[in-house]
Amino acid sequence: MRFPDDVPVLTDGVVTLRAHTIDDLSRVVEQCRDDESLAWTTVPTPYDEADGRDWLTRAIPSAWADDTTYAFAIEVGGRFGGTVDLRMKGGGEGELGFGLHPDVRGAGAMRRALDLLLDWGFDTQGVEVVTWKAFVGNWASRRTVWNLGFTFGATVPRLLPQRGERRDAWTGWLVRGDDRTPSTPWYEPPVLEQDGVRLRPWRDDDLPSLVEAGNDPLVRAWIPATPLPRTLEDAPDYLLLVRLAHAEGRRVGWCVADAATDRPLGSLGVFDFEGSGDDVTAQLGYWSLPAGRGTGAMATGLDLACGWLLRTRADGGFGARRLYLLTSVGNAASRRLAESAGFEHVGTERLSGPGHDGAGWADSALYDRLR
Repeated sequence: MRFPDDVPVLTDGVVTLRAHTIDDLSRVVEQCRDDESLAWTTVPTPYDEADGRDWLTRAIPSAWADDTTYAFAIEVGGRFGGTVDLRMKGGGEGELGFGLHPDVRGAGAMRRALDLLLDWGFDTQGVEVVTWKAFVGNWASRRTVWNLGFTFGATVPRLLPQRGERRDAWTGWLVRGDDRTPSTPWYEPPVLEQDGVRLRPWRDDDLPSLVEAGNDPLVRAWIPATPLPRTLEDAPDYLLLVRLAHAEGRRVGWCVADAATDRPLGSLGVFDFEGSGDDVTAQLGYWSLPAGRGTGAMATGLDLACGWLLRTRADGGFGARRLYLLTSVGNAASRRLAESAGFEHVGTERLSGPGHDGAGWADSALYDRLR
């Protein structure tokens, strides 16, 4: 296609996609010097006006002329707000690329821009499937395509290059005709607080506490197969798995913290969801750090979590009608904790869990709590 003559103008009345112009240069440079752009893209660093000018006047027009990459400028409020592009891979595949100027982020402009681009790609260019790749950890990019209904595939080791290195990448796709709504939930654990205890998401600065739990003799004795990290080097990968379980709708997990100091005291998680709406059944699990034992904090945290989980969605809760947990029949402390939070012992599952210190198999006590 000829640039800029054949570049269509696409608009929904709020966001416009158009051909890039040299007038976009200063804001292109600002965007490419932003920390988020540097972290998650392959722009040169340092990035200067010569890089931006070459991209605008040579790279983009050449890619349009070769029909290899169709890049559109995002215009919001009459000024450049970022770029979306469709990289043609042949055989009906287009690969998605996108980025926003810092002062445009968080206002919904990217969703509008990508809807326009996808409509054009599917309807005008005959694309059958649009693929997406992003460096592992680029949560903003992942959330953007999740919200568009993309299906996620494998995490591919060292798939994408960046400044002389190769990095692991997430992958996903959207097929022509797919609904552009999320196909799975993305759970953000709410911050809950009561009687000096705070439930909040785990953070990067909590990594030493996760390692402490991973090396705690009591935790390892009763949960011998725990994936908790043993070293600080392994801790970021563990936290990534926790966050990925939230993003894939498989788990809601909290750090149980002291409300005054924010110091981690333990962990609570809910998983194995069955049902939907206000008719959900799910399993609970927990462990405590030494600082949380004997203080009542875990009992408060468990009751606080259950209060939110068992509320209907109309009342601001999660919609569970039944919560259950399994703990070794010999784990007296865990059983007392469950009972203190209103769980009832409803049965025993024979030889269903690992024995103390991983020695064989042991009976598990089954507890539940109803709405």
